[in-house]
Amino acid sequence: MFLNRSKKLLTSVQEELRRVSLRSRILDEASGIGLWDAVLHKGDAMHVESRWTWSAEFRRLIGYNDEKSFPNVVQSWSERLHPDDVAATFAAFGKTVTDRSGDTRYDVTYRLKVSDGSYRWFRATGGAVFDPDGQTVLCCGSLNDVHEQVTLKQQSERTAEEAERTIEMLGHALSQLSGGNLTHRITAAFPEDSVRLKTDFNGAAERLQAIMLDITRLSSTVHTDLGQVEGAANDLSRRTEQQAASLEETAAALEELTSTVNNAADNAASVATITQQTRESAEESRNIVEAAIHAMAEIKGSSNQVSQIIGVIDEIAFQTNLLALNAGVEAARAGEAGKGFAVVAQEVRELAQRSATAAKEIKTLISTSSSQVETGVTLVGKTGEALQTIATNIREIARYASDLAGSSKEQSVGISEINEAVSRMDHATQQNASMVEETSAATSSIRANMRTLHDLIRQFNVDQPEAFVQSTDRNVVVPQTKRWANA
Repeated sequence: MFLNRSKKLLTSVQEELRRVSLRSRILDEASGIGLWDAVLHKGDAMHVESRWTWSAEFRRLIGYNDEKSFPNVVQSWSERLHPDDVAATFAAFGKTVTDRSGDTRYDVTYRLKVSDGSYRWFRATGGAVFDPDGQTVLCCGSLNDVHEQVTLKQQSERTAEEAERTIEMLGHALSQLSGGNLTHRITAAFPEDSVRLKTDFNGAAERLQAIMLDITRLSSTVHTDLGQVEGAANDLSRRTEQQAASLEETAAALEELTSTVNNAADNAASVATITQQTRESAEESRNIVEAAIHAMAEIKGSSNQVSQIIGVIDEIAFQTNLLALNAGVEAARAGEAGKGFAVVAQEVRELAQRSATAAKEIKTLISTSSSQVETGVTLVGKTGEALQTIATNIREIARYASDLAGSSKEQSVGISEINEAVSRMDHATQQNASMVEETSAATSSIRANMRTLHDLIRQFNVDQPEAFVQSTDRNVVVPQTKRWANA
């Protein structure tokens, strides 16, 4: 009875197989899906007694036309599997044929070598049929050419991976750039359609590095120059203040000198006036001396006349004395009668002697006076000559004093103008000093800003050359350039 049941079941299965085969052939030809089926011997797909059937569409999909070129054996398919897909494909197939519940289906994508020797991607789907004892008796499935889809998907995945890798490398490069590292360059290979990003980034980073390096050099140079300008401005400010103080002192001294010159001019004018008056007095004195000389000459003439008169008086006294002597002799001869006359004669004689003595004394005095008058005339003459010389000198002094007064006046005017010019220079110097102080303050502010700018620039790694050294006083990088000489 069991045998009959088995025969009936086998017959039923065979009829169902024929029906399914007919249906699969129709589907195979009409849908472009390569169908296949296998009757397994004792559930072993690789057993030599297992029967495999590959549809015409299955063969067509992999480039074969007949059973001769693609026999109905499992090796026709298994040997054309890509080595990398064998394990996964057999694992999926094995899981399907060993799951006796019949609920497991396989759906696997693998590569098969086609007739031209290349590999193409296919999608295989299918399932298994089991007998009542759980033995796998039939497997079947379909094969779809999904090479274009898989290739496109793989290309999309590669593109996505490449894009992700590109974005990752570009993001890393941008992160380096945002961190201030301008020396970073993208060296890894980029996809062909993304090479422009690599080139543009490296070019932009290189250009930015060159710009920042130039800015660093420039800011360092400007910072150094501003330091020198600040020092020069401070020196100029100090010198300007000293100059302003000197000009102020000079202005005060010129003001005093102007006052002194004005006083000197006034004094020179007074001297000229006094000298003129002195010259006039000298002229008058010279006239007076000339009059004195004339008076002395007249006195000398009068003295000569007095001397002559005294000579006459002396002659008279001599004659009188002689007469008195004769009268005394005659009185002595007269005796008594002549005594009175003798007394008179004696008196006359004494008077004559006194007159002679007096005349002699007067003559001596007149002679002395005449000598003194002559000396006086000589002295007065010399005084006149001296006064003449003094008058001449005084005229010269008066002319010089007049010239000096004019020169002093001109000097006073010139010094006044110089004083005004110095005052204007003092005012301008004060303004310059103020401007220099403002310039120094502005330079200090600019220098501080440049220091801040340089600190900001130093946040970027621009791979500075060794030509730059670290400043020890301001903690900034400065180029080794020729420093300004102190003004």
